[in-house]
Amino acid sequence: MHLQKEITKCLEFKSKHEEIDLVSLEEFYSEAPPSISKAEITMGDPHQQTLARLDWELEQRKRLAEKYRECLSNKEKILKEIEVKRDYLSSLQPRLNSIMQASLPVQEYLFMPFDQAHKQYETARHLPPPLYVLFVQATAYGQACAHMKSSSQPPRQDKTLSVAIEGSVDEAKALFKPPEDSQDDESDSDAEEEQTTKRRRPTLGVQLDDKRKEMLKRHPLSVLLDLKCKDNSVLHLTFYYLMNLNIMTVKAKVTTAVELITPISAGDLLSPDSVLSCLYPGDHGKKTPNPANQYQFDKV
Repeated sequence: MHLQKEITKCLEFKSKHEEIDLVSLEEFYSEAPPSISKAEITMGDPHQQTLARLDWELEQRKRLAEKYRECLSNKEKILKEIEVKRDYLSSLQPRLNSIMQASLPVQEYLFMPFDQAHKQYETARHLPPPLYVLFVQATAYGQACAHMKSSSQPPRQDKTLSVAIEGSVDEAKALFKPPEDSQDDESDSDAEEEQTTKRRRPTLGVQLDDKRKEMLKRHPLSVLLDLKCKDNSVLHLTFYYLMNLNIMTVKAKVTTAVELITPISAGDLLSPDSVLSCLYPGDHGKKTPNPANQYQFDKV
């Protein structure tokens, strides 16, 4: 009875190698070296063949483990190099800022305000296309005029023309950001609209006023041109972009060097409402240059 149990245990014994996914016989004999495969012995002996295949599996795993350690070592080296470069780049910006600050007196002395121009062009990136073209063209025109007046000097801005950008850059950036949690916001807004509708219904006049305000909504940034005359009077031109109408508007203002005592007709010529009127024949500023706006106006 005891021998029978032992025989049964031996027959039911399962070796660990059966759980190992060994390579196929064809791959084993084609890739394993003769010192391991021993084809003349293992081809006719399944036991020796299994031992040889296990030896080849062990050899492969040793190679892979060594390669894995090499890869980890290379990874650590690369991570250290990246960290060193990251530290260098993070310290580079403060150094550049300190260099720019130290060079400000030199820039002012040579009339070459690189720092101010860099900030202006960074802000100009957020201008709408029409205002951006105006800013670039006006800046280039001022530099060209200054260069013509003093060709031997380095390029600078014309003193009689100044170009600046006004407004909130953060609001301009927000125009291009996708709304976060739009579905939740829409559901919340729908619920608020339902509650508002239950409380009171806006009149038709209020709705039209809201539509008109939305139609005339300006871009957060504007371009300001200051033209200085020989008598030190200044013409201020502020250009705006109406986003929904896709047109530009301009607001004019005249600042005189001294208080002028002029006839009424001369005063009307300097009025902000008429100083830019009729620059072209028939151009009274009462019609929009965009034909599509007429259809938009008809709706309100």
